[in-house]
Amino acid sequence: MNECEQLHPLLRGYLDDRLTARERRMVARHLNLCASARKELDQLRGGGPKSPAVSANPPSEPLDLKILRWFFKAPKTSPRKEPEGVSKKNKRARPPDSQAPERSRSSSLKPILGVLLVFLALAWLTHFIQNAGENGLVKETKRWLSKNHFLGVSSSLDFVSDLTNLPHWNGNTSPVAAPAQELITDPSRFRVYWALLQPGADTPEVDFTQNAVAAVLLGPMPAGDYAVRFKRMEDYSDKTVLWYDETLIAAAPASTAGNAGPWALQLVPKPTQTPVLIQKIQ
Repeated sequence: MNECEQLHPLLRGYLDDRLTARERRMVARHLNLCASARKELDQLRGGGPKSPAVSANPPSEPLDLKILRWFFKAPKTSPRKEPEGVSKKNKRARPPDSQAPERSRSSSLKPILGVLLVFLALAWLTHFIQNAGENGLVKETKRWLSKNHFLGVSSSLDFVSDLTNLPHWNGNTSPVAAPAQELITDPSRFRVYWALLQPGADTPEVDFTQNAVAAVLLGPMPAGDYAVRFKRMEDYSDKTVLWYDETLIAAAPASTAGNAGPWALQLVPKPTQTPVLIQKIQ
């Protein structure tokens, strides 16, 4: 069975709007190609080819055909009205409209530009989705939503920095009576800590425009040799967490009097998110 034999029986359903969307598209495409089908459709309408009957409720055209028709529609031209008394000879002698070629060129470029704009929009959208994790606007929006607990958005981990290879200082003789933690962000505060923990030693040079120093003092501990080291820095959408651990390397004999005061200072990249939390690895 060829296409005409298959689709011509559907013409009545096409007029009465009783076809599925797929069948309507098939019939519409066939009507564009087959003069016999168009003639038969005119006969079914009852008006013949010269006076086709117009339905009061014409069937709706599928969306895909509407889009194609909009892209590739021919420019509408209206016949020029001639003033009365102009003879046919004068009509033939009249020069052609000089603007017609320009209108024709602009109308032919319209579908090309439309397709190009759609392609560029799809390419940009694809790039945006693939690189959303690196987009600064997306990151800032997510951080703001997380900080304000808006729409249930929770804190998300953005970046992890290894701190084990950065400069650090530690010891077991801090003279504090209680544990303390602080993120040092200026030279004067760093000098106070250094004079407390390393009296008489030269203060290390730290560029506080790019870095900060994390300080943790564990307070009085049983006598022994302790090692306190910072391990990593985690940047979240709404906070920064500095992780450290403490290890008892060697316990002092039971007869040893006094306590130890383990401490550690760690150079870290300047955090981008606040608050900054200093936490022990459990």
